[in-house]
Amino acid sequence: MTTIERLDPTDDAQFADYYEAYRAAHDREWDRPYSAIEKRVGLLESGVYQDSIGVIARDASGHAVGIGLAEIPLKDNLLTGFVGLRVLLAHRRRGHGSALLDALLDVCRSAGREKVMGVTHWTPGESNVPGRAFADSHGFVLDQVDAHRVLDLPASLPAAPALHGYVLQSWRGPCPERWVDDYATLRSLLTQEAPSGDLALEAEFFDAERIRVEEASLEKQGRIMAAAVALDPTGKPVGHTQLVFPGSDPEDVYQWDTLVLSPHRGHGLGLSLKVHAMDSARDLLVGRKHVHTYNAASNGPMIAVNERMGFRLVAYNGEFLRTI
Repeated sequence: MTTIERLDPTDDAQFADYYEAYRAAHDREWDRPYSAIEKRVGLLESGVYQDSIGVIARDASGHAVGIGLAEIPLKDNLLTGFVGLRVLLAHRRRGHGSALLDALLDVCRSAGREKVMGVTHWTPGESNVPGRAFADSHGFVLDQVDAHRVLDLPASLPAAPALHGYVLQSWRGPCPERWVDDYATLRSLLTQEAPSGDLALEAEFFDAERIRVEEASLEKQGRIMAAAVALDPTGKPVGHTQLVFPGSDPEDVYQWDTLVLSPHRGHGLGLSLKVHAMDSARDLLVGRKHVHTYNAASNGPMIAVNERMGFRLVAYNGEFLRTI
């Protein structure tokens, strides 16, 4: 028997149950969980740019044996929802995952969504992936595969200065006001410019206000964002990259967005940006063990950049779609 309850992230005891099940269900080497404060801030700030709705699966004894999360964009992609769920290893194959998924799909339907996306993980060469079998059995279709690569630290980086009149600049924390509007535009275009599958996501809504809201959230979560931009010869930002340093995780660093606008590709800016960002954050890298980066497995140019920097393939993430 499975009981599903909706999470109230302001309830300390309920959130503790939610987070412990979430953390314990991350049982793969390269599938890192967020910290409790990172998860809780995201849930508490639901309702502005997206709704983030958590659910808990409890067994007949009342123990939390799995969790789920539905993310509902409120400013863009208004027909799409994103779902994820986790069940503790010892409690799998008992219907808890199916009950969680049903609850998450109900949330998405109630929000007027017509399609949902979920992600599962596997290692290179792995067969009989439980998450993939679950997705297949519940009507999901594989849409795109993303590669998860890791750079072991300390790393010896290639020289990659900006060429052809481009200039690289970096910052930590808030984006300088003079670049914030262009930076918001770059952030919004990632879903359009990066390789994608059949879902064909719309441009994500970003403006200067959302950039500031995100920066405040990062501070609450104890994360440091080290960002870099490439400026064209007129001084306009035409590419960017981001490194995120979790305060609660002393070992890992995460490469978030990297994007160069299409008219400015072919100048080596992807590599230049990534190397510049790491060079600018060398003090923050001290003591860290890994930099994680993710990109579509079909994105040959970015894979070439990552491999030149020394990143190695550790896992795949499959993006699965279902019409509801």
